[in-house]
Amino acid sequence: MIDSKLGQTAKNITGLFREMNECNYPSKVIFMFDEVDALAMDRTNSTDLREMGRATTAFLRELDKLNEQIVIIATTNLFDHFDKALIRRFDAVIDYDRYTRDDLLDISESILNSFLQKYKSASHNIRLFRKIINIMDPILMPGELKNMIKTSIAFSDPGDNCDYLKRIFAAVIGSKPMDIKSLQEYGFTIREIESLTGISKSQVARFLKEGQG
Repeated sequence: MIDSKLGQTAKNITGLFREMNECNYPSKVIFMFDEVDALAMDRTNSTDLREMGRATTAFLRELDKLNEQIVIIATTNLFDHFDKALIRRFDAVIDYDRYTRDDLLDISESILNSFLQKYKSASHNIRLFRKIINIMDPILMPGELKNMIKTSIAFSDPGDNCDYLKRIFAAVIGSKPMDIKSLQEYGFTIREIESLTGISKSQVARFLKEGQG
């Protein structure tokens, strides 16, 4: 769609919509424009006002002539940076950033479970996992959560069924599991500290008791 030749991008957009509109659809058909901001930048702020301005204007013009059988869905991660005239041409705008912490905790658990089905040797310690994720402030969005969890599991030591949890903790905190006292301050139990550090429960308990004394 995007072309280096002056004016060609707008022509490409017009040609695309012509093909879409000229087809005979027996029923409603859906077209999706992923990352629509690439074609519909804010004409008042674009660094390439003339060329991308033409492309945006062409896109808006073609939307106004759209075949009634066509439904368009468009996605963007730059909602605040593309042309507001585009927003007015859609019947609804759905913001997927309005997750509560509980929503994101549930989503992260669902993501984890989907990956753990492929890694049978990994510990299914969901309670510890949720406590680790809950440390984040704010909790990552689903796409970033998925990447973090996937990477942590994929690179974990198959001989250590809790290694992926240690890696997720490191990704959340920015370092490997810290000292026992600090882990306790985060609210981890003796058993959970054992999982994150590899130090036996008896040693953890003794250390904490001696520290309190």
